[in-house]
Amino acid sequence: MSTFTPAFLDELRNRLTLSEVIGRRVKVTRAGREFKACCPFHKEKSPSFTINDAKGFFHCFGCGAHGDVIGFTMRQENRSFPEAVDILAAMAGMQVPKSSPEEAKRYEEEKNLYTLIEDAAKWFEEQLRIPSGRIALDYAKRRNLSEETISRFRLGFAPNDAQALIKYNL
Repeated sequence: MSTFTPAFLDELRNRLTLSEVIGRRVKVTRAGREFKACCPFHKEKSPSFTINDAKGFFHCFGCGAHGDVIGFTMRQENRSFPEAVDILAAMAGMQVPKSSPEEAKRYEEEKNLYTLIEDAAKWFEEQLRIPSGRIALDYAKRRNLSEETISRFRLGFAPNDAQALIKYNL
């Protein structure tokens, strides 16, 4: 884990061409001063994903995804901010600044919290699929939510027992 100064992050963004980074994942075509592609974050048949290298951002008019090269890497590879910066720094041939032991400890604590939250989210998603969550699943389907939408937005069900998640013992 490292502390990234604004100057380091700016240099990283400047050394990488956003369209090239995204082009490693999806087919990118030039459209004037920008680039376009089918969005890597949702299924589509015609490109609604634009990339502006001059301004250093991408935007999808279909799903609303927006960000810079670091945000793209975080989202595409399901990585934390520091992990995405490490990956991109290696691509750019940059040395990542070293961190102090206190920063490393804080990063590990945050990482453990993210793992805990992810485990809880998975548990709630599972609750939607068991018999006690059937009413909620039926309700979502009556509201015309497809299985894809339910999965994409990670919908779940919270049982009426306030202690259920604690009893599950994450």
